[in-house]
Amino acid sequence: MSPADAPKPECTKFSDAMGEELCRMAAKNDRICAITAAMTDGTGLTQFRATYPQRFFDVGIAEEHAVTFAAGLAANGYRPAVAIYSTFLQRSYDNILHDVALQHLPVVFLVDRAGLNNADGPTHYGVFDVAFLSEVPELRIYTPITRTALRNAMDEAFRADVACAIRYPNGCESARVVREFYGNADPANVAVRNNYPVGGPDVRETLDAVIVTHGRIVEEALAATDLLAAEGVRVGILLLEQIKPYEAVAAQVLGLLPKKRCPVLFLEEEVRTGGLGMLLSDAMRGAPEMQGRETRILALEQPFDYPSEAGQTCRAMAGLDAPHIAEAIRSAICEKK
Repeated sequence: MSPADAPKPECTKFSDAMGEELCRMAAKNDRICAITAAMTDGTGLTQFRATYPQRFFDVGIAEEHAVTFAAGLAANGYRPAVAIYSTFLQRSYDNILHDVALQHLPVVFLVDRAGLNNADGPTHYGVFDVAFLSEVPELRIYTPITRTALRNAMDEAFRADVACAIRYPNGCESARVVREFYGNADPANVAVRNNYPVGGPDVRETLDAVIVTHGRIVEEALAATDLLAAEGVRVGILLLEQIKPYEAVAAQVLGLLPKKRCPVLFLEEEVRTGGLGMLLSDAMRGAPEMQGRETRILALEQPFDYPSEAGQTCRAMAGLDAPHIAEAIRSAICEKK
């Protein structure tokens, strides 16, 4: 089924929210262009194509060309946005390195369908982009999981003088995520959010563990904290809206950890090797705040597996659902003791 023919959800999907925001920005900046590779509807660019036909380019199923074409536009003073599913962006890695990064060009990559995908199988898992984009010099990686965060990321990316990747999942934002991480906070320009109890810095000292995560899997993290709360275990979550540059994000995370040496679990639904958990924990490892602290990484180990049991989700299959997360926290706490 074409994305254009799919039933419309009651909420605004991230793809459509991106398209609306890109139109808003393009109305104020006539240098903004949009490029896609035969995925106009799926990436949310239908409105942009209709409103700005002279600034919209569908290059067909040629992701490599899409990126090199964007580099050419950027070299001539335009601000191109390349909207591609995470799984298909893999085809253009050489072009990202040599035509964008090496030339220090400010291309914005709008990386759709980030994370695991129950509907379309391993061919459409968006689980490699964090690892391969993390190796691109200067490139920033944003990981919004609400419409507000997506808007902020796009505003920052189009003001930046370096390449930026903004990765977001299929579907809509979670009301609970908005409530827990945005209810009492300034929504702008915060790379690391938390759902710690209200009451000042001392309140975080009541926590028994902290989960550091990004993307839609934060919903599983919240469900895991519910399971643990029923056992009297208090777990806070740090939700990352930006993950690269890792050193800058590490500094923010370190500043939000409890002073007591409770365990930290790095959680992601992307591949472990070269992923957030490995790179961020490495950036934090030498800090005084990490000495004597138990750390764990819970990430995707088998990226080509698919659920074989009826009703099983990709996360449950991969050991990344709430019960598995809760068990990892219990294990880390026991190890610390």
